[in-house]
Parts: sequence; structure tokens; C-alpha cells
Amino acid sequence: MTQRLSPLARAGLLLFSVAVVGALIGFAWEGEVHEREEARLEALMTSATQELNASSRAPSSAQASSGISEAERNIIQRATQGLPPYKGAVPQALAADFLGPNAPMAAAWFMTEDSPQEVLGFYQGSLLDAGLPIYFHNYNENAGYVGYMEPHTKVMHTVSVLVQGQQTAVFVSKGKVADLLDNPVPMPAGLSLPPGAGEPMVLSFREEGRVRYVITADLEPEKVNALNAFYRGALEPQGWVMDEPEPGSNQVSFRRGSSRFDAAVQREGAAARLYLTLEQQE
Repeated sequence: MTQRLSPLARAGLLLFSVAVVGALIGFAWEGEVHEREEARLEALMTSATQELNASSRAPSSAQASSGISEAERNIIQRATQGLPPYKGAVPQALAADFLGPNAPMAAAWFMTEDSPQEVLGFYQGSLLDAGLPIYFHNYNENAGYVGYMEPHTKVMHTVSVLVQGQQTAVFVSKGKVADLLDNPVPMPAGLSLPPGAGEPMVLSFREEGRVRYVITADLEPEKVNALNAFYRGALEPQGWVMDEPEPGSNQVSFRRGSSRFDAAVQREGAAARLYLTLEQQE
């Protein structure tokens, strides 16, 4: 069996990858990544690393290559197409088309004992040798990205790296996401954001007849304590039943038949980040 990431870990890693691509679309081709966007990426980088550390370690090559499904194999092929293979790497599927039909994208990941700079140096050299116009950026010695855009199709190939303990997590992706800026994925029907929430990022994953939405948004810190009351008022009239919350928790869960909804808040210094997960039949 391949390693399964928790929904929160998967969302954090995908948001980091999406944010990298979004920054490149918006700023990199003008020669500079805006300071505010870079600060946001660094925050996502930290969050994604913590979530990856909280999940189990990556399996061995033998474990990763056994039990892989045809869908996972297809995701890996899509994500790695157009990039050279990395020595000894066994990529694992992360997700595909999680940004909706307007942004086809596939992402995979693998772990290596090499440093982030060794990984980025390999891809940077290989892509330059192939005559491709690359983009490249280091946040610090522990994280960065490299990649290129196909000029005619606007498809982006990206490699982003994060330190995870004594190893480096490497994320490879291929996608056409520029149209997402004009056509974002809408919120699921019947679900709304609480007062004080910012513009949401909506991801969706489909598996075996079920769909899981993961939504994140900035949240004004003073609105955190009103989260439970807001969702009780919004969901109970629709037939949802709230699970008993843990005392002092910033998380609330609801059930309706085979559907489940979770809302949680993660503090980020003086700011707060809202995470919503909705799982239901497709």
C-alpha cells in the first residue's frame, strides 16, 4: 500500500504547490516575486512542513511501488511528464485536478536524503541543458522551487522542495492553472463562510463515488470564538447534527447521513486560518 496523507496534510502540501504556481503566474514573469506574496508562501511552507512531519514517514521504494492503483499511476505520469527523473526517487501520487475543470493539474511527491539545494541544482542544470527558459527561486536553504512554462500551451512544470527532518520532500507538478484566476472553484452548495473570512481557496478530491472538498481562507482572529455558533446556525436547519466538541477546541464537526463536515482554525501568529472539509456522495 502507498502512504496515505491526512486531509489536512494533503491540503497544506497542495496549497503550497498551488501558491508557488500562483506566484509565478502573477509575478515571476515580471522579474520579481512580490514581497507580500513571498511572505504568504513562506507561511504556507512552514505549515506544510509541520503537517508533513505529523504524518508517517515515506515508505521504502519497494513499499511505494507495490499496490499502486491505475489512477495513482496516471497521476504520477502526468505530474512527472516533461521533467527528468531524479536518482533513486519513487514518486507517489498526491492529487489530480483538485482545482476544478478550469485548471487541470497533477501533483506527485517523493522523499530524498539529498539537500534541497542538491535537488534544485539537479533540476535547474537538467532544464538549462535542455534549452528551456526556467524560473528559479530560493526562499532559504530549506526551501525553493524551479520549473518552466510551455510558451504555447501555458502548461507549467514545477518542482518545489521543503526540508522535512533530515530529508527533503520534493513536489513535482504539471498543470495549466492560469485560467483559475478568472474562474475559481465555487463553494459547495449549502456551505458558506463565517463573517470575517477572506477569499477562499477550494480544492476537491474524488474517490470511489465520493467527493471531498477542502476549503481554506484567512479569518479575522476576533471571529474565531464565534465559529461553532455560526455553523450550528447555518447547518442544523439543513439537517446536520453537530458532534460533541472537545472543551477549548477550535474545531467543530457535523454529520448528515453519510456526509461529514469539519471546521477548524489554525493560529498563524497574530492571524488565523480557517480549514473546512466536506465529504459526501458525489
